[in-house]
Amino acid sequence: MAAGQSLKPFYIGLGVVAVAGVALIARSMGGSGTAVPAAVLPLPIAVANGPRGVVMGSDSAPVEVAEYSDFQCPYCARFSVLQFPDIRDRLINTGRVRWRFMNFPLDGHPNTRPAHLAAGCAREQGKFWEMHDAVYQGQGDWADSRRPERVLREYADHIGLNRDQFDQCMQTQRAMPEIEADRQRGDSLGVNSTPTFFVNGRQLQEVPTYDQLRAIVDSIAPVNPPAAPRAGAARR
Repeated sequence: MAAGQSLKPFYIGLGVVAVAGVALIARSMGGSGTAVPAAVLPLPIAVANGPRGVVMGSDSAPVEVAEYSDFQCPYCARFSVLQFPDIRDRLINTGRVRWRFMNFPLDGHPNTRPAHLAAGCAREQGKFWEMHDAVYQGQGDWADSRRPERVLREYADHIGLNRDQFDQCMQTQRAMPEIEADRQRGDSLGVNSTPTFFVNGRQLQEVPTYDQLRAIVDSIAPVNPPAAPRAGAARR
């Protein structure tokens, strides 16, 4: 994970929300290829202003994953390119998971805020996820550039954004307050590296693979839960 500078979390409220059925998560793959469960970190402190970010998936999904991510973080790009497509196709698009992308630009990455801003400006035109994919897939082209905005504008053209609206949004930085609000929420939860994941409010210890995340989702909401016994049925 990419680590940020030392952060001093602020805390609002003291409520702890229990998540039924989740005491273990998948952490690593054993020699047989099956997921090995691992304990989650303590529940985060509740924050009064609630979740923000950008959401993909059904409001009725039984599992929500919040991903705190930095567009210039190489570990975030690796997750996005290698793991997220399967997660999107097989867990989000099937209604099992709701995904919440939380902007968490790290101070040590000088080009990350222009990239987050570009994604925020694409969001105005309903194409956040297209820019999200382009930024991560092309991270090597803009992350070390002296003029990352030039590359980001090429992405805007490639995904079909209105260029005038995009340029105006970038110049005025009107998407930045929402980006910084996400960052502040992450600070309040003690997030200090990226990517960091929360599943129904519980922080994962590691970056999950698709198989590991599927195992977690299965433990919370099985695809075929056991049928309830019929009223009056004899017990054996």
